[in-house]
Amino acid sequence: MSPTRDEPPSTDRKPTRRGFFGWAAMGLGLFASAAVGLTVVGRFLLPRSRGERTRRLYVGQLSELPLGESQPFRAPSGETFLLTNTVDGVVAFNATCPHLGCKVHWEAQHDRFFCPCHGGAFAPDGTPTEGPPKDENTPLKPLALTVDGGAIYAMVPVA
Repeated sequence: MSPTRDEPPSTDRKPTRRGFFGWAAMGLGLFASAAVGLTVVGRFLLPRSRGERTRRLYVGQLSELPLGESQPFRAPSGETFLLTNTVDGVVAFNATCPHLGCKVHWEAQHDRFFCPCHGGAFAPDGTPTEGPPKDENTPLKPLALTVDGGAIYAMVPVA
């Protein structure tokens, strides 16, 4: 029986394989786009924690740094630190004076860090004791250290 003018044409065509895979590919593309979009929005709305993560960086052997001695080392950030063996233990401080950016050095005979630019001095724990750094109360920037089996490790930030 053929359709009359008042009846709509028949829509009971069977889907083709090509049509099925076309719809499947389009659905998969939409799903992937939504996943990427939600990831971007999620990172914007829920940023990573602000806590600083660190890792251990080997900087030397305790046996190679006699008491009262100091040696510089460069951190991955590019900053130069002074690794110093004091009476209270091994410490590391940024070698840049916080006053004007001059380089400080360790004076074992005076048991202090000294900045020659304006006579700034710092105690072995990095606190300012003389000169403009003391007036401004600007200590040396410390770097956390650990000693494990005679090896000295600096705790540096993970990028």
